[in-house]
Amino acid sequence: MYQRNQKTWYKHFDFMFLDFLCMEISFFIAYIIRFGIEKAPELFLSSDFSTPYRKIMVIILCLHIAMILFTEPYSGILKRNAAEEIKKVFQYNIYILAGIIFILFMEQSSVVYSRLIMFGYPVLDCILMFSYRYIYKRYLRKEINKKKNQSCMLLVVPYSQINGILHKFYKSKISTVKIVGIILADSMAELEAAAGDMAGENKKQGDAGGTCNIGNHAIIGHTVRDIPIVGTLTDMYEYARINVVDEVLICMESDQVEDIANAFISMGITVHISIQNLVQIPRATVNRVNGISVITASVNTVTSRQLMMKRLVDIFFGFFGTLVTVLLTVFIAPAIWIADPGPVFFCQERVGKNGRIFKIWKFRTMYVDAEERKAELMAQNKMSGLMFKMDDDPRIIGYGKKFSLGKFLRESSIDELPQSFNILAGSMSVVGTRPPTVKEYEQYELHHKGRLATKPGLTGMWQISGRSDITDFEEVVRLDKEYIDNFSLGLDLEIILKTFKVVLGKKGSV
Repeated sequence: MYQRNQKTWYKHFDFMFLDFLCMEISFFIAYIIRFGIEKAPELFLSSDFSTPYRKIMVIILCLHIAMILFTEPYSGILKRNAAEEIKKVFQYNIYILAGIIFILFMEQSSVVYSRLIMFGYPVLDCILMFSYRYIYKRYLRKEINKKKNQSCMLLVVPYSQINGILHKFYKSKISTVKIVGIILADSMAELEAAAGDMAGENKKQGDAGGTCNIGNHAIIGHTVRDIPIVGTLTDMYEYARINVVDEVLICMESDQVEDIANAFISMGITVHISIQNLVQIPRATVNRVNGISVITASVNTVTSRQLMMKRLVDIFFGFFGTLVTVLLTVFIAPAIWIADPGPVFFCQERVGKNGRIFKIWKFRTMYVDAEERKAELMAQNKMSGLMFKMDDDPRIIGYGKKFSLGKFLRESSIDELPQSFNILAGSMSVVGTRPPTVKEYEQYELHHKGRLATKPGLTGMWQISGRSDITDFEEVVRLDKEYIDNFSLGLDLEIILKTFKVVLGKKGSV
């Protein structure tokens, strides 16, 4: 799913709050300079709320809010250089001062106030505001540009245009995306020529370069600005299937563009197409990626507000679930160890959004040698496709006994509670798609990857539609894609409520 960039008033709430803090601190410092430190308590402790200077502090807050609502002072703030920031800070303080003077003039109360405070405070605020913005923006840019915080992008481009596109792409000081690979959008004849040029270049530099030959020359594996050339149009889908790819930027002129875009979208990958390619693809919007004008399309588009609300729900349930898990562990841990000595928790690598690997946590419900015994039980797999499920699994703790601890934990879904750790950490969500194992993921076909277009969840469409009663993996894929295509906060709430009903009714549990 693709997150739409919105111009919302709360987008830079941190700057709004810090600017207000700077203005009030600057006013307070100017007040102390004029009247001395011994007069400072009077500004805050006076029983009369409408004292002159306290009234100015309230006026500053009101004008600050008005500026935010009507002038968009934080538009492009992270991209401004020092000179532009000085100019913006100066303008902002002039407007605030003009507003204060106008209000005091209309009240005919300007004679009450010290000119040193009224004109000294904006000077102090310019210094303080610019200083904090300069330092804070450097920190934010550094955080945004960290590889772990960036989306992984695949660039599809002819060899001759690579340098021009990359120059434009990395012109910005900040980027929420990183290009992890380049796909050459050239014909075989053009690739032969490009490989010849590259071979000559490598020869001059004494570099053999490349890991795969086109004709007699190495080209695949060669790097441009430390970004590897990972394939051509013939093998790009396979690269996207087995690697982490969140977005694709297509910069080519060809009749194939529309087909390429739709193929990537079906894999759950967001597609950006150079604006010169006016193709007909669903849910397309005009956008900019690092200064490059593009047409963007995805399986679904979500807003910043939706993602923020979804994350708040995750934090709430994750925190509550973690507390419950910790309390239950006191009772469950000894029971598991007595039934089958070994780890209390089961930890396994799973595949998350667009192919990212993470570790999932559960209460252990199977004997310690369960993974080794799986191969001999594959013939009893009730699922048709790339998942493993079976009735009366002999690997479950307590199998064949009057009371099976493992079966109880599974039927009650208590074994899933430790995934609250994953939800709180952000590797999972309350509602999403169930994450496959690494071995299952390695066998995925192209259209299967589409179910990984969103963060994996503790529950989802599959779970409320029958859980283990569904035996066709393609049906699981269909349900997961249905959730991604129709995502909304209302749908998440509906799934959460239905999950409680399914769990309490033990419907479809194995």
